[in-house]
Amino acid sequence: MTEPNETAILKDSAFKTLADSFATFYSNTIAIDQKHRITWISQGYQEFLGLEHNPVGEPITRYIHNSFLPRVADSGEPVLLELLRVKQQWILVSVIPLQSDQGEVIGSFGFVALENPQGTHSLVSRFNQLQRQLDNVTQELNQARQHKYRLSQITGRSEQLQSVKHQIRQAARFDISVLLTGETGTGKELFAHALHELSSRSHQAFVSLNVAAIPDNLIEAEFFGVAPGAYTGASNKGRKGKLELANGGTLFLDEIGDMPLELQSKLLRALQEKEFEPLGSNKIRKVDIRIVAATSRNLPKMVENGEFRADLYYRLNAMPIHPPPSQGASGRH
Repeated sequence: MTEPNETAILKDSAFKTLADSFATFYSNTIAIDQKHRITWISQGYQEFLGLEHNPVGEPITRYIHNSFLPRVADSGEPVLLELLRVKQQWILVSVIPLQSDQGEVIGSFGFVALENPQGTHSLVSRFNQLQRQLDNVTQELNQARQHKYRLSQITGRSEQLQSVKHQIRQAARFDISVLLTGETGTGKELFAHALHELSSRSHQAFVSLNVAAIPDNLIEAEFFGVAPGAYTGASNKGRKGKLELANGGTLFLDEIGDMPLELQSKLLRALQEKEFEPLGSNKIRKVDIRIVAATSRNLPKMVENGEFRADLYYRLNAMPIHPPPSQGASGRH
């Protein structure tokens, strides 16, 4: 029968052997706890992510918004050899759950295979080559959907404006929804562009939609898109909606207070489940977007009157920002 101290020695030896084996093949590793906070990151992976500081203790989604780590930490189900888009290239990742001695999942550990000069990760190389070709083809189209303004282009010296700029910088650090409130003409879209430019999604699309300008009978199609041949007269190619166009980036919804109640429910579900169905389709489309909403209306009062869903309001209002009147800010091209 093995003595307790012998068991501990064997356990430590087995763990060291396992760790050394992973280190041989993966110089890029990262771990999180059950609250999705980073508990470990290798020097190589930290350098790949371009981090000048050690991010231990910070949320993983602050640096890798589409990471598999939280999913594995929550479900306990491993992810093996999956492609993930990080830093504008594909990487090959595997994630395993971390368990306590009692068998409880207490986090997850990821192993990352990056493209190297010897070309040993040919699958990753192939995907990155295809992605570079796709990026070249779509670059001109994407430029039309990129941010138009930087925070430095919003001029003004008032204390209120400087405070709002500080709030924009803080909001950009976190991948959360932002609600811009204030009277019409306060330059809310300028701030939305600036927020996108400062965020980790800046290399992806910025898509804008004025909810008040779309007729009620067309607004659902504008959001979710239309499947090919969904109705008489619909294009055989279908049409992408704003959610799909903004996938990976930022969707700016101006005058969100004018959104019909029925559409509010569907938008809330899309944000919660990170998926939606185009009109006339039974196929689920995955979506990962950041919402920046704006309104000149009194949403709390609308919630009280039953004109706006409370759950959607609280989801959009993760960080409220109130830009100053228009004389305090202006955009320069």
